[in-house]
Amino acid sequence: MDKFDLIIIGSGPGGYKAALTAARLGAKVALIEKALPGGNCLNLGCIPKKTLLHLASIIEDVQHLNGRGLVGEIRGDFRAAMRHKDDVVAGIRNNFPVWLRRLGVAVITGRARFIGPYEIAVDPTSEHEQEPVRTLSAPRIIIATGSEPKPLAQCPTDGHFILNTRDFMSMTEDQPRSMLFVGGGMANVELAYLMHQFGTDVLIVEREPSLLPNARIPEHAINTLVRKFNRIGLEFRTETSVAACHVEEAGVAVSFDDGSEGRFDKILVAVGRRPLTAGLDLDKAGVKVNEEGFIITSSYLETNVPGIYAIGDVKPGPMTANAALHDAKIAATNALTGNELTFNYFMVPTVLHSAMEIAAVGLTEEQAEAAGFEPEAARTSFGGSGKARAYHDTEGFIEVVHDAETGQLLGGCIVGPEAGEQIQMMTAACQSEQGLWFFKELSYSHPSWAEEFETAIEPCTSAFSRSAKEVFRPGIFRPLRTKKAVRNS
Repeated sequence: MDKFDLIIIGSGPGGYKAALTAARLGAKVALIEKALPGGNCLNLGCIPKKTLLHLASIIEDVQHLNGRGLVGEIRGDFRAAMRHKDDVVAGIRNNFPVWLRRLGVAVITGRARFIGPYEIAVDPTSEHEQEPVRTLSAPRIIIATGSEPKPLAQCPTDGHFILNTRDFMSMTEDQPRSMLFVGGGMANVELAYLMHQFGTDVLIVEREPSLLPNARIPEHAINTLVRKFNRIGLEFRTETSVAACHVEEAGVAVSFDDGSEGRFDKILVAVGRRPLTAGLDLDKAGVKVNEEGFIITSSYLETNVPGIYAIGDVKPGPMTANAALHDAKIAATNALTGNELTFNYFMVPTVLHSAMEIAAVGLTEEQAEAAGFEPEAARTSFGGSGKARAYHDTEGFIEVVHDAETGQLLGGCIVGPEAGEQIQMMTAACQSEQGLWFFKELSYSHPSWAEEFETAIEPCTSAFSRSAKEVFRPGIFRPLRTKKAVRNS
């Protein structure tokens, strides 16, 4: 039996980051993966989706600038885009084990299952079925097996006409002329925009009253996206569900719950995800799950079995790569240095890349009010931004939420170009000792998107300086480190 300090099951963003964190803390680490290195995020999620959405955004940018220094039409080549996506993914995946092994991480291919609380059997995959079963042990184990798409009884996937997100990313045939996107969550709002930009007629249906019903994004930011959808002709219907689907010779006939019908070349079903724990034999380790199958953890991300942790989609919480990366650092550090760090998903940015790029972190105004603050939002639109005007892309805004009484920075939202990059500055401010004044005391490049942070908060900080209020400068998520934490940092 091979002995390690830490065993990690699953090599997605959570497992990968946990392995890096633990290796850099000096641990002997094993990382087990049953399928492709990098998990769902690298192979079928974040990376391929971002690659394709970048192309979709370029199509829009060029069309928007036609006649303003650029001439001629541009259109997407779907099959070439999918090949490009595969090349990008393969380039990262091929180097994935190399990066880990340089840090001394043992990368093991096979299907992991518990044979005891701190013992793992690794069964060979079908490609290596002649290899023997390998057994590993460690006093600390992190489960990072991720999730899979939830099925929808009214629209059972067949991998050809009716797809889930995994099927979509594996498509090799010609671009469909029409597509129905069942579910108005993050994945479909992004992928429907992608297909719209490449020329497919798309329709999103969402059973809730609005798109993105579970996203950690302010309602008025979602409304900005909705207006953009209406303007570019991307069709969606809320408070609408699929009643039945019938696969025909060259497409799918669909009946909706409002009595209407439609016919589409393909359907993409994305109505949520469920944890992947099948085959792990969690019962042999004594690890408990809830009624939905998610592994139950404490605020330290430790399961009911001491020394066994769970991170990412396999446990309750936001099912995003960003959240998994947040979990990974916490669980790996706690496993090796003792339970001190706790998760806080308000610290984790939410990023949407669609017809508008939207990013948010911290508390919304509504959440801040519910938490007992007196929230106030400082806003500025990109209409006055020099860079936005230079790029001919002035739609969007920056919003900074703070407490009206004390000035404490609570969170914020960005809608517009490079929002996913700009949100890092908001996140840093929320975790700084300067809080709202983080934006005031920086020196910015000009013209830039980021300088609009100072534009947004300048009236607020000036008003506070003239008032007699006692100002509380730190952001809401400023780090509070114990002596032990400082020693280990």
